[in-house]
Amino acid sequence: MEKKQVLKRLYVGGLGHTVSEAELQERFSKFGNVTDAEIVIRKDDQGNPMKTFAYINISISEADLKRCKYTNYICCSLI
Repeated sequence: MEKKQVLKRLYVGGLGHTVSEAELQERFSKFGNVTDAEIVIRKDDQGNPMKTFAYINISISEADLKRCKYTNYICCSLI
């Protein structure tokens, strides 16, 4: 039986400041087809990174979404 995939936009928090879009694509491609990854780095007044998170657009099945939520990633709030 084929898994039905739908396009989801995920919030992924708790990322290191050096994470790259390619790394996120690689990490999440095991769960579905990543179409876009946008990294946001919030900085303090001196320009030092304080918080890094990402939004990922991914075609994913419900089963794989549940798997994704329970991995090591501080992951996966749906937007």
